[in-house]
Amino acid sequence: MRFTTPARKALVVAVLLAVNVALALLFDALHSEPASIVLTVLQVAGWYIVSRMFRGPGEAVRAARPWWRMTNRPLLSGVFGVGYALLAVVNIGFSLAGFGSLSGTVSILAELVLAALFLNSYACLRPRRGAPRQVPARRQSRPRVPGGART
Repeated sequence: MRFTTPARKALVVAVLLAVNVALALLFDALHSEPASIVLTVLQVAGWYIVSRMFRGPGEAVRAARPWWRMTNRPLLSGVFGVGYALLAVVNIGFSLAGFGSLSGTVSILAELVLAALFLNSYACLRPRRGAPRQVPARRQSRPRVPGGART
């Protein structure tokens, strides 16, 4: 199953977020740290699986997406990568301030994994600097001779 249109992608993300919120509320009501850890692992798995199912313009729909490709656009991968990295830094700050727990540590590790995946995707998708650009050869219908005359 592949999702190629923005509307279907938005629907999949909305469902994923709704399930995430429902499970977070349930596990919070249970006050269960192991359940919170399971939720974090499910979130990472969910985002990775969804990234395998989305296709952008120019991507083959049937072919498997490379393991490193999280989005179709380098900028989007970069934004998500930086966002997850900043989230990890903020949570590290909370942990150092005394709000840390095992589930918080697992959450930080998950954010760092997602940041690494998205930033790697950005690095692989962005245009390379200094790479020679291929200029298409000009097609000449007839060879030219000196003096401007054609043969």
